[in-house]
Amino acid sequence: MADVTIRTAASRATKTAPGSSFSGVVLQDSLAVPAAPSRTSATLVTFTPGARTNWHTHKTRQILVATQGTGMVQVKGKPAQVLRAGDVAEVPAGVVHWHGAIAGHLFAHISFIESDGADTTTWLEAVEEGEYQKVAVAAGG
Repeated sequence: MADVTIRTAASRATKTAPGSSFSGVVLQDSLAVPAAPSRTSATLVTFTPGARTNWHTHKTRQILVATQGTGMVQVKGKPAQVLRAGDVAEVPAGVVHWHGAIAGHLFAHISFIESDGADTTTWLEAVEEGEYQKVAVAAGG
């Protein structure tokens, strides 16, 4: 029987998310990488106030488990929805969306996604500041 693997917090380096796919300061901490037969990865993503992803899609569904603060998720063409600690958002495969912090609030979530080893995310354009401010106000941010 296999042993339980413990990956200590000290053994994982937190990295800054690339500015080409995110607006503002976003930190990523890889919690789990796919290990056959599993294809699941998990990443703790922390958004500083007002930080967010670009519009993007995934080849498989994405599960976002809000762990801290107040954030938003928005599907293209629909109103943004507020996420608070304990909330879980399920984004279907192929859906254009973004997620991040409401202005003035720190926000963190764990992102679960399946991967076959290839990049599962298609990054699109940034969420324009005016568009972000409009949905943030409507969402209560």
